[in-house]
Amino acid sequence: MSNPVENINNTHTLQQFDGQLQHLNELKLQMAKLVVFQLDQSMQALHDGDLEMARKVVLRDQDVNQLEILTDAEVIAILARQCPVANDLRRVMATSKIASELEKIGEEIVIFAKVILKLFDPKSSDPNPDLLTDIVKIGTFVKLMLQNMLFLLENEDVHLAYSLLKYDNDCQLELQEGIKHQLGIVVQDARVISRALDIMEIMKALEGCGDFCRNIAEYMIFMIEGQNVRHSEYLPNPRASK
Repeated sequence: MSNPVENINNTHTLQQFDGQLQHLNELKLQMAKLVVFQLDQSMQALHDGDLEMARKVVLRDQDVNQLEILTDAEVIAILARQCPVANDLRRVMATSKIASELEKIGEEIVIFAKVILKLFDPKSSDPNPDLLTDIVKIGTFVKLMLQNMLFLLENEDVHLAYSLLKYDNDCQLELQEGIKHQLGIVVQDARVISRALDIMEIMKALEGCGDFCRNIAEYMIFMIEGQNVRHSEYLPNPRASK
């Protein structure tokens, strides 16, 4: 015959564990939504030449960092108190990895915002709009990736996770085309070399966002299917976490 007190304690423990997992998921989603917003604000700041908005992006990165710290603390608490196994353990470990990748995306977006401050410095002339077209093109592509990444985290759709791996490969092709375009402009007018280098720095930051987004998709596949697809030769353009 089962002990009623023991059953009550077990139920309480399970409810507490479920609550911790839910809180961990909420932190992850909050962090993902923030980095998507950060990229959107950076793109808007570039479009408007808005230095104040770019500065806010840089300052807001501390919120991204704080969310990673809170996520790490929750992961440690769950591992110490609950000793999860199987699917639950995969979920906790994948979330820890995903939070790290989201923080890296935040860092790349800060690089983007800081270059905007250089491009539109009042002491210098505004950049040639033709130079900015590649950022807009690649930025729009990466923004779509991040939005899909957020949808993936919210819905845990493994098919979307695999599609994000292909998106990253396409992003690499867009980047290569952008670099060729920038070099073509420099060849025609050597005076824009400095500006072109700034633009390419932003493009590399956007590439980093795509890379880390891909890593998140890989961790989600691991979480959902238990399949480690990192370094897999059959996937397009495999890339290890930076």
